[in-house]
This record gives sequence, C-alpha cells and structure tokens, in this order.
Amino acid sequence: MEDLRAWIEVDLSAIIANLKLIQQMNPEIGIMAVIKANAYGLGAIPVAKTVISHGASWLGVALVEEGIALREAGIAAPILVLGVVPNTQVPLAVRWNLSVAFTDYSGAEVLAEAGRSLGKTASGQLKVDTGMHRLGVKPDKVKEVLEKSRRLKGLKVDGIFTHLATADLSDDSEARKQVETMKMLRQELGKDCPRLVHWSNSSGLLKLAKGSSFIRAGIALYGLKPSQDLYWENLIPALSLKARISRIEELEAGEPIGYAASYYTQSPCQIITIPVGYGDGYTRRLSHKGTEVLIRGNRYPIVGNICMDQFMVEVPLDEPVSLDDEVVLIGRQGKEEITADELADKSDTIHYEIITELSQRLTRVYKNGATI
Repeated sequence: MEDLRAWIEVDLSAIIANLKLIQQMNPEIGIMAVIKANAYGLGAIPVAKTVISHGASWLGVALVEEGIALREAGIAAPILVLGVVPNTQVPLAVRWNLSVAFTDYSGAEVLAEAGRSLGKTASGQLKVDTGMHRLGVKPDKVKEVLEKSRRLKGLKVDGIFTHLATADLSDDSEARKQVETMKMLRQELGKDCPRLVHWSNSSGLLKLAKGSSFIRAGIALYGLKPSQDLYWENLIPALSLKARISRIEELEAGEPIGYAASYYTQSPCQIITIPVGYGDGYTRRLSHKGTEVLIRGNRYPIVGNICMDQFMVEVPLDEPVSLDDEVVLIGRQGKEEITADELADKSDTIHYEIITELSQRLTRVYKNGATI
C-alpha cells in the first residue's frame, strides 16, 4: 500500500474461516452476524456481504443508521437493531424493513403505529432482562407484554431474546441461569411463543447455545477469542493495522523524545516516526507500556508519548530500516505477531475496544487470502 500512510488490512477469507468454525460447533443453529460499530472496525458492508454469502441468515446492528447503511448498499437479509431505538427513529426502521428490539408494551405500540402509518407490518423482537440488568422486560412480564402486543395492528413480534453476561467466564453459572430462564419462557408460552428465541453470543457457543435460534456471532467472527477455551485457538485474526515510516533520524544518547520529554535516548540510535496516533484510535494509553511494532520481522519499542497523529520508535543504529519498510502495529510479520489482546493488556482494556476504536481516518483494505 505504497500510497497510504497507514491502513487496516481486512482478510475476508479469515472471516469466512471463522464463520465456518462457529457453524461447525452447532450446525443446526442459525448465525446472526453482529456487525455493529462498523463490523467492530473492519467495515460493515464488505463484512456483511461476505457473511451473508457464506451462510449467515441474519445481521445484528446497534443503531438504525447502521441498518439503513446496509440496506442502501443493497443488502436484503433480515437485520435486527439490537439496541433501543428512539421513538422518532422507529418509522425509519420500519420503512427500511429493519426488525426492532423493544423492551415494553409502549415500545410495541410505537412500532405498531409506525407500521400502520406506513401501510406495513412492523417487525419487532422483545428483549428480556434475564439477569444482566441493562435492557429488557422482566421475565414475569413477558407473557403479558406479548399478549397485548399481539393484538396490535401493524406489528408482528418475530422473536424474544436476551444477552448473556458471564458466558465468557470460567464460572458461567449466572449465564446458565439466564439460559434456563429463556427455555422456561419458551415452554410456558407454548404455541404463543414467537418463532425466534435466542440468547447465545460468541462466548456462549461452546456450552450454552443448544436451543437458541441463533448464535449471535460477534468477536469470534473477527478472529478474536471470546473466552479462554482452547477451541478458540483455531480462530484467525482478520484485522491487521499497518503503516509506512515517515522519518528516520539518528540521535546520540540523552536526547528527549516527544511531548513532555518523557523519554531520553539511552544510547546512540535511530528514531523512527510512524504516522499513526490516538486520532486514528491507537490509544495514548499504550505510551510507556513496553508497546512494540514490527519492522522487517523484528520487534522495536515505542518511545515517548503517543501523539494525536504520530509516534516514535527506537531502533539500534546497526539495524537496517528504510522509508520503504512496512510497519505492523497489529498483525503478523515474519515469525512475530502483535495481537489486539497484547495491546489490550498493555492499555488495561479489552480487545473489543482496541479494534473498535480504530477510526475512519484509516483506510480499510480488503483481501481474500493473499489477493488484495
């Protein structure tokens, strides 16, 4: 990518392989590919087209705007807006044939009214709070809300669902209670139960997915581990973050580097400037944490404070570097690899945040296998 200062490389073949890995664990269960937050930073439209063409039956987004963008790109697959939709946006969601999560009867009324006003039947799914205490109706109110909602003209309730809070933990007992609640609800509702009942996220796939209408595949789809189970060692990271070198300078020992002169060179060295910073989502929290980049397959440390648009790397004088060299911030080069998990550990966060913070200033470049 000689003409780019920095870019995100997305391997669509890795996403396909990860999707197949998810499918083979529970082949009888459908896949809802979760592509909210611009497909976790990888690019919603290319990812959506890829997963739909390889077996995903639904897409999950967080916002109405995300769903509309997919529709405008010609994607016709069913889409569920997983988050709460402001009342003023509900008609938009219905107009664009998005299924909308609702959490109480008043939400159902708004959906039904939008359907009637547009001469359509709105699609909705009732979110159930089984223990996460973030969104949803309490389990003992589900039957009442569904009964009242079914009487509304202009609305069809296609599903009920919940979200597992502890499926990624070694002690998943709370998540198991949530699953049992959903199974009991389905049994109690009997023939009045909506056709879709789903609860499993990526981390619930291995032990908690049986009976769920969907695996809502998010982080695992992108090749990052949802839990520490050994099964996930087979995932292939789909995202790499790469850059070019913008400057190489030889310095003596004792020279200050960057804002606040927070680092001084310890010996004669080369200081390499990389044109990426926290304005690109490469967090300043990685400063002074032993964070490294890859150049010519070798690890070199970031020194000084990470700036908005740049950071500096220290390379020994006797090791060759060139302005033509490709720098890897996340990904593999030669025998070395820097993972999103590594950066998450150094900046005291989770790998979800590392990849979703990568900004739109970074061009997304797509490849399928070895072909860009």
